Amino acid sequence: MEANIVVMGTESVGKSAMTVRLLTRRFIGEYGDIESIYSQSLIVDGREVTLNIWDSPYSQDLSVETSHFHKKIQWADGFVLVYSICDRASFNAISRLVQKIKSTRDCFSRDKVPIVIVGNKKDLHHRRTVLSEEGRMLALSTDCLFCEVSAAENYHSVVSVFNGLVDRMKDAKLATKRPLRFKGIVKSMSAVFARRRTDSL
Repeated sequence: MEANIVVMGTESVGKSAMTVRLLTRRFIGEYGDIESIYSQSLIVDGREVTLNIWDSPYSQDLSVETSHFHKKIQWADGFVLVYSICDRASFNAISRLVQKIKSTRDCFSRDKVPIVIVGNKKDLHHRRTVLSEEGRMLALSTDCLFCEVSAAENYHSVVSVFNGLVDRMKDAKLATKRPLRFKGIVKSMSAVFARRRTDSL
């Protein structure tokens, strides 16, 4: 089984930290504006699943006419939408993003869109501005899954986000193999970390 996942959210909510945590078990707190597609194999219910994960910077322009956004929606079998529990604006952006994904997807498919809404930075509870209940209510009203995690502190909670999404994709029968067509933005993990190590020397 192979599935394409897009990770989206506003700046500084921990999208890349979550993705790299899944891929390497390591937590790295700071990233530039890097757009990448990674591949990772997981064992879900005793079966190997290959995930192609598009770590995508946020754009204010979510117009259907924006071809780059439209390609992401067409490419993806499922979505991980990340906000920070310390940032009300990032939560509000997720609400708009869910609606835009669903309306765009409806243009070319009637299948249910598997989406997980993730409240990140759970470890910073003393700075919380978005209640857990608000996240749960948004997910309930939009037929999405909901999780709160700390990418900084808990690897297993990050894995559970992607496992939950895979279950949703299997239920929706959307996890069909499609080729990656956007070679220009693909960066390997080794290239990213090699550059990071060079910068630190």
